[in-house]
Amino acid sequence: MNRATLIAGVAGGLAAGALLAPATGTALGKLERARTAAAGARAAAHAPARAAVPLTAAGLRAPGGNEAAAAAALAQRVKRLAADGGVLVEQAARVPGGEGLVRLRLRLSGPDKAVVALADRIEREAPLLRFASWQVSALAGGGLRVEGEAVAAWR
Repeated sequence: MNRATLIAGVAGGLAAGALLAPATGTALGKLERARTAAAGARAAAHAPARAAVPLTAAGLRAPGGNEAAAAAALAQRVKRLAADGGVLVEQAARVPGGEGLVRLRLRLSGPDKAVVALADRIEREAPLLRFASWQVSALAGGGLRVEGEAVAAWR
């Protein structure tokens, strides 16, 4: 190896390094942004679940600290109101309600005026309980049957 070849090789290497420097800087910048995004995603994945936001005001929520307790309390309330009005509760069962909600499948029957009055009391009085779906059918002797699903917020 002579001196001219060595100088040409060093000069060529420096020229190639100078030409590749912008591309290397861009790649390193993209790598840094990708690492930052990955760290943010890991932090979000390991972060505690967000705080439960109340769906309704405290006075309108179903009593109980969870869905099962709220469903039991609401079923008891419906049965008490039905007994006061002379209406038969054929079914008061909990069905999946969603996050912060409790859902009851109700089947009520009795004299027409009493059933209508009971449905009105269920929806008007606190805690807030609304029929999401319902169906009314006539029974023999002037009676009614109301079947439906009622929804309330427990959180």
